[in-house]
Amino acid sequence: MQVVDFLGHVPKIPLFATSQKRRIVSFLKNGFYQWAKCSLTIGIQYCIIVLCAFLLSCRDDKQSKDATFTYNEPQGLTTLDPAMAGISGRIHIGGHLFECLVKLDSNGEIIPGLAKSWNVDKSGLNWTFTLRTDVLFHKDSCFAAPAFTRSFKASDVKFSFERICDSRTKTTGFWIFRERLKGADEFHENTKLGKVEKHIEGIEVVNDSMVRLVLTKPFAPLLSLLTMPYCRIVPKEAITMYGEAFGYHPVGTGPFMLHRWEQDRYIELKRNPKYHEFDEKGKRLPYLDTVIVQFIKDTKTEFLEYDNGNLDMILSIDPIFLPKVLENDKLTEAYANHTLLREESQDIVFCGIMLDGQANVETSRMPLWKSAKIRQALNYAIDRKALCTYVLKGKGIPAEHGPLSPSMPGFSQEVKGFTYNPAKAKALLQEAGYPGGINLPEITLQSGNNATTVQVVEALQQQWLKFGIKTVLRQVNFPEHSAMMHAGKLGFWRGNWIADYPDPENVLALFYSKMASPKGLNDTRFSHRSVDSLYELALKPGLQSQQRFKAYNEMERIIIQEAPWVFLYYTINYRLAQSPVIGLRPGIFGMIPLERVHFEYAN
Repeated sequence: MQVVDFLGHVPKIPLFATSQKRRIVSFLKNGFYQWAKCSLTIGIQYCIIVLCAFLLSCRDDKQSKDATFTYNEPQGLTTLDPAMAGISGRIHIGGHLFECLVKLDSNGEIIPGLAKSWNVDKSGLNWTFTLRTDVLFHKDSCFAAPAFTRSFKASDVKFSFERICDSRTKTTGFWIFRERLKGADEFHENTKLGKVEKHIEGIEVVNDSMVRLVLTKPFAPLLSLLTMPYCRIVPKEAITMYGEAFGYHPVGTGPFMLHRWEQDRYIELKRNPKYHEFDEKGKRLPYLDTVIVQFIKDTKTEFLEYDNGNLDMILSIDPIFLPKVLENDKLTEAYANHTLLREESQDIVFCGIMLDGQANVETSRMPLWKSAKIRQALNYAIDRKALCTYVLKGKGIPAEHGPLSPSMPGFSQEVKGFTYNPAKAKALLQEAGYPGGINLPEITLQSGNNATTVQVVEALQQQWLKFGIKTVLRQVNFPEHSAMMHAGKLGFWRGNWIADYPDPENVLALFYSKMASPKGLNDTRFSHRSVDSLYELALKPGLQSQQRFKAYNEMERIIIQEAPWVFLYYTINYRLAQSPVIGLRPGIFGMIPLERVHFEYAN
């Protein structure tokens, strides 16, 4: 029995949220104590009714807490269509509803998803996936009666991937298949011209349980790419029925199904009773009956709601509250019984330097583009440990290695980057012809206007000034900043690269000359023959992972020497959960796996 039934009305927000249930139980308890003091004239029958209601609500409260998990997404949610995945809320919540051919475990290793196995031929072009045959789509009216569901098939892979390559879908995910999947570019262009294309040549349905992807050239990290949210599988029937509204009526194969959604307030997901995954004891996953995601935009309010027991987890601790929760990277006494997940993000924060002297006026006025010694001096002049300690409050790791973060496959401690070395910074400035920074032109550094970003660049400005390096700071809103950066209109800027998939290629492609902006994402327009050769070598078929990683690490060493970036820090995120929560795993590339989460309460 749910409390909502006992009270006899349906509220606008779910009454089985933990905090509300506690308030209801408290109210009923107080009522019970008052009843004990009341006169016998109240009537025994009435008292028995009240007592039974209290006992039932207490029992239901424990059961609901055991089955209902609540957390918050500060960015909100406007669609759950995988074709529109690109921001955290859509990635996180969509991961509960949809699945890909392959997925990542908590260590970042690729494991089977909807595909139970795969192989690639010697050419590196033909990838064949053998699919699971025990997977059903969520029950939905888009499917025929009486089952209102059907089995997942190879044709669903073909449909889902072709939808991402269709210009009419207006997805931001086409880059995954562009210039990689055979026939994808032609398909995309033809849909722009209004020509109806029936298929993409590089997607072959062998039979209901086998599909083959044919590439235009070898691409070793293909499996990593297929873990992207854009590659989540959707059924044609749902797209046909709901059209552009599919994002509000998502139908997938994941552990949870959409039950209720109130825009800007909350979304409620229910357990998929036919989910195909089981635990080690043979029990069907997920353990939870309900997942409620609230949309509280203010992270301070979010933390207070967590503190009051209204949320079971918060995805990130607001920096203001970090000293209250953590001391020396450990939970304080007040939070000692909570669960802390320290997650190293697969990203790097840096200052990019335009190396194309003709790109814009700002670059031509600053000597950074033509002097590696000045760029190295800027790197040696940064006290990254102080930056991470005092500005980021511990939410960063000093970037004292290369572009690859410590949590990225292929990261190597043997790749040595820049550390704080004042003597080296001064010596390099002198060798470059600017002793003590004398006669060095003023440098303009542009960034977004996020509060933390502004604090970081202000700290950089102060640190560089100690060496006579004068910088002017300019802040603009992030969309404008991003557009200027990709268009080559900046000489020096604060940047942040968050890896899309767990392979070094996704980061080191930023230094491949053929990816120079505006065509690609090499915004510094860095060009180095050896780096290009190593990048292409690492993509060849037949190489083992360690061979590929060795090539990437050598790329990093050259990039560090040339210093197209000022390396700052790798981001750390802290996720906090209430003490009864069991089974949370670290999130990998935006995933929040909840299928094994449950509650255990002390007796």
